[in-house]
Amino acid sequence: MKRPFLEERKIMETIAGLPKSSFTILDFIETFKQLFPDQWQRLVERYGLFGQRKRYTVATYLANRLYLHSHKSESCLEPFQKYRKGGMGDYRRATREEKESFGSLWIAIYRKIKEG
Repeated sequence: MKRPFLEERKIMETIAGLPKSSFTILDFIETFKQLFPDQWQRLVERYGLFGQRKRYTVATYLANRLYLHSHKSESCLEPFQKYRKGGMGDYRRATREEKESFGSLWIAIYRKIKEG
């Protein structure tokens, strides 16, 4: 079986290292860079950053991995919902700063499962 480029364990450790119960991909990236700088560099080399004229960047890769992780039974995240009746699901409008570093008008909000 082929080993994934980013181990599930590192996703879970990064989520555990986030101080707030809800977070964006940009929050996840900042914590991931601190915890796993070598792995971050390999991801950047493989996928590139926003602004490097690539459609699929490291942020896109990590956001997709978080989405998939949120739907696993052992996940520490609430299942991410792309759409809800009458709303945008688990998205909110990005701030100007978020848009400049991520590139989208909308940004996903991931939520940790409340313990207890």
